[in-house]
Order: sequence, then C-alpha cells, then structure tokens
Amino acid sequence: MGSAFLFTQQTIGLGGRKTSMVFLAEALARRGYQVHVVTTQLSWLTRLRRSNHLAMRGNARWNRWYDADGMRGFLWVPPVHPVGATGRLRQWLAAPLIAAYGALLPWAVVRPLRHAQLVVIESCAAVALFRRVRRVARDARILYSMNDRLTVIGMHPGLQHRLRTDAPRYDLVRVPAADLLDDLPDARAALVRHGIDRRAFDTDSRSPYPTGPNAVLIGDMMLDQPLLERLVRSFPEVRFHYFGRTALDFEAPANLTAWGEQPFEAVVPFVQHADVGLALYRRVPGLAYLAESSLKNLQYRYCGLPVVGPDFAVAAVPGALGYDPEQPASAERALRAALARGRGARGGVADWDEVAGELLALVGAGG
Repeated sequence: MGSAFLFTQQTIGLGGRKTSMVFLAEALARRGYQVHVVTTQLSWLTRLRRSNHLAMRGNARWNRWYDADGMRGFLWVPPVHPVGATGRLRQWLAAPLIAAYGALLPWAVVRPLRHAQLVVIESCAAVALFRRVRRVARDARILYSMNDRLTVIGMHPGLQHRLRTDAPRYDLVRVPAADLLDDLPDARAALVRHGIDRRAFDTDSRSPYPTGPNAVLIGDMMLDQPLLERLVRSFPEVRFHYFGRTALDFEAPANLTAWGEQPFEAVVPFVQHADVGLALYRRVPGLAYLAESSLKNLQYRYCGLPVVGPDFAVAAVPGALGYDPEQPASAERALRAALARGRGARGGVADWDEVAGELLALVGAGG
C-alpha cells in the first residue's frame, strides 16, 4: 500500500492513552500502510514543565525508531520546540522556534519521509513542520487533521498564523465537527467525524467494579475540577473513576479513584460496565466543537451509558443530560437523573476503519 507518516503529539506503544491519531494510525496499518508515527511537541524545554511528559516516558527511545503494534514510532526530542502561549519568555521565544522547527527534523525521519505516500499532521506544534514536510515528501498527499483549535488548547497564536498561511497547500483539511468547517476558509475542508475502536468495545470483559453505581470520567482536557469535587462529595454512594494525566488539585474522598493515565485496553472495561459517563468540561471560548468531536462521548454512547456534561459539550449526544456549567446544582440534577435512567441501547458510531477509508478517498491516497 505504501508509507504513511503521522506527526502528532501522541505516542504509540509506550503505554499511554490512545487518541484519534493513534486509532487512525492503527486503522491505516490494518489497510496495509507502513505506518510511521512521529511524536512532536517535546524537547529539552519539556523538562522545565511541572507536568514533564518526558519523565513519564523515559529516554531509552528518544530520537530513534522503535517498533510498536505493527508500526514504527519516533519520539522526537530536539533541543527546542514551539512553546505555548503563556508567559512573557515564551512569547518572545515563539516566533523563532516556529520558524526553526522544521529545520530541526532529524535525518532519521527525513530519509524515509521522502518516500511517503500519505502524511497526516495533527493540530499541535506539528503544523510548524508542514513546509519542510512538503519539500521532503514531494509525492505525498498531506492531510491536516484539525482535532482542536490551536489557540483553544494553548498553542501560540504564531502557530495559528502559520496554519492559516499554509492551509491552501494542504491536500485536505479534515475536521471532526461542523463547527470547525469555516476556520480555514482558503483550504479544502471536509467533515469526517471521529470513530471508535468497535473491536475493543465489542469484546466481552469482566467488570472491574466490585459494587455500584459507578461513574467513569476519561481524559483531562479542560477538566472542571471544582465541579468534579462537588459531585464526588454530593454523591457519596457513587464510585467515581477518573482516568487522566493531570493530578487532581483536591484531596480525593474515599469514593473517588484517580487512576492516572492508563493504556486504552485497561480503560475499556471501566466504560463497558459503568453506570454513567462523565464529560466535565469547563467552559472555554471556542470549545463548542466538542459537542460533536469528544471521543469519550462517542465511547460512552456506543456502550449505552447516559452521558452527563455541560450543555455546550453534549448537545449532539442523543439522550445526554446537560447542565449549565455556571450553575453547579444543575450538574447534580443531571447526574441524579442519569443514575435514575440507567443504561440504554447502544448508539451507532463509526469504526476507525470506516473513518480511515473515507479520509483516504477524500485525500486521493487510495486505500
């Protein structure tokens, strides 16, 4: 089938969580592509962060190819990378780092990239690599996967400016939510929604819960921690299970278990056997696209869980119980109603193999 490269902030084969880019990579591998996943948005600067992603992965695999799950991974750790938008020093550093990032791409990546048929660039610091990738992978179809708005997730505005400038040169901009379709008006954009790993959720598993009821919360993106604490304390009879890399800033009561970041396969049984799925996003301007693109909501829906989340983030989830994030009492009412309703029928959600096939057809890469 040929060679596919994915430039993403995610990793493969290192025991971390799975996001849309990892699921897409696996789907491409099943279609016969030689898949290469290059993890970006890391550097020696990462050591300065309070949440040090490098420390969690160790340095044994930095800057070299490794095999994982039938694919090849590359944990790229250059001296510097385009940093986020916070802090005066970061603001000063951002412009030259964005300009230099592509030149830092190592020869170990550039050499096989020359033969790529497909390149997928995720919405993260990897957008700064596009011009170098376009020069190196001359025969490749290049797809931008706009899973998030860059500035909403803390990327520097300079990256958004670079993206807008380069957008017409992408072969396709894929968005998972209609709310994102007009963000890059000069680009060829298409709405292709996320899928789920149906094989995983269709596999029988033993319940990890000794008793119930149980509410599961997957992921830490824009997590409303004060609301989580309030719900946990207001429902002592409910067991809450939080899976996320970000540490909680409050002392967890006995009915809350913070599992940290776990491999996807370990989390699946918690979703399959839960009573309620929580999507406790805090209100952030420009985040309404989560109503269509939240991967956790799709997984909850497929397993028949009643979903509880803020109105803006669950509007597109059939039967979800929404609340006003400015009115915490409304979240308590929503959770109480979800517990009373119980599980329902499974919702129809696309599989990642179907998503990959649609993307390949749209970008003109075969498949």
